[in-house]
Amino acid sequence: MIPLHVDEKARHSLDMRFEKVTAVPHGAEKTLHGQMVIPPHAVNTYALPAAGRVTFHVKSAQQVRKGQLLYTLASPDIVEMEGAAAQAKAELNRCIADLAALKERRDTLEKIGTKNSELNTTIRFKETEEESLKAALKASENKLKLATASGELKDNLLYVHAAADGSVQSVDMTQGAWGEQGAPALVMTNKGELEFATTIYGADPVHYAKAQLALTRGKNTELLDGSLRVADQVDPATQSRALYFTPDRLPEGTHAGQLARLDLYSRDSATDGFIPVPNSAVVKVGVNDVVFIKTGEDAFVMKKVQILPARQGKTPVKGLIPGQTIVTKGGYELKYILPAEGSGSKKAAGHFHADGQFHEGEH
Repeated sequence: MIPLHVDEKARHSLDMRFEKVTAVPHGAEKTLHGQMVIPPHAVNTYALPAAGRVTFHVKSAQQVRKGQLLYTLASPDIVEMEGAAAQAKAELNRCIADLAALKERRDTLEKIGTKNSELNTTIRFKETEEESLKAALKASENKLKLATASGELKDNLLYVHAAADGSVQSVDMTQGAWGEQGAPALVMTNKGELEFATTIYGADPVHYAKAQLALTRGKNTELLDGSLRVADQVDPATQSRALYFTPDRLPEGTHAGQLARLDLYSRDSATDGFIPVPNSAVVKVGVNDVVFIKTGEDAFVMKKVQILPARQGKTPVKGLIPGQTIVTKGGYELKYILPAEGSGSKKAAGHFHADGQFHEGEH
């Protein structure tokens, strides 16, 4: 393999692009284009648990961390529930104290051999009242718990915090507005939960052995494994169905609306050492087919490869190793700085200028 060096300015002027090699069956059955979307399960609506006045502590499109304060709610209903629970607890405590005093009195009378049937009747009524008050306390506490489960009640204010890392998709009320119970206060999307979505046409069943998502970030394209889902319902008018692909991981910076490509491979595709790469990665140097491999920030090597006929924008090549990063744009220019092959004769040393042109000699 022949080493080459291209500095940052030259790489920028050539608009060089790169892609990491992954082992997949060669000959994609189908290539689909679509975009990254937010799945419904990753969208959380924070609705008001009770009527009240809202004070927001976040804004639309703001990134938030789990546990960060989203808004506070001043709700007379919650204050009333809290008071009712406190009153129910106080009544139960009084009943328990009265019952303890009555039983102590009965025990004292029994020690001196005196029985008091009226006192026993009063105790039984008090025990029944105790059970009733326990049920009332539990009901009032459950009601308060349901109303405050989404936050923390402190000084008559309900503090509502983010349940997970994410971003505020929308704030659906104005600052300080009064909202009724169940009204949506804000909508959040969970961090890192995106999937690929597109539409396929034709009512035939879709069965593929493998699918890979191609996501481009800057000048690099990553191929990601994941799970494929195809809707059963077919639109009778267009004979189309929705198709989704959830990648096993998401590169940093991936966002909703980002365009992406999905490569689908049939079950009978053979690997036999060939790996599909973009057609633009294969460059003809003399009679040889070569691919340029990125080995460092400004270092590249040329690798001779065997190829099969291209299909669906991909050329199957043999000679690459999964995990290598290859040049998918700019390889044609790289071949002009290769040393000439032959008996001792070498091409003159040179360099690329920022204008993308190759010049012999040193700066």
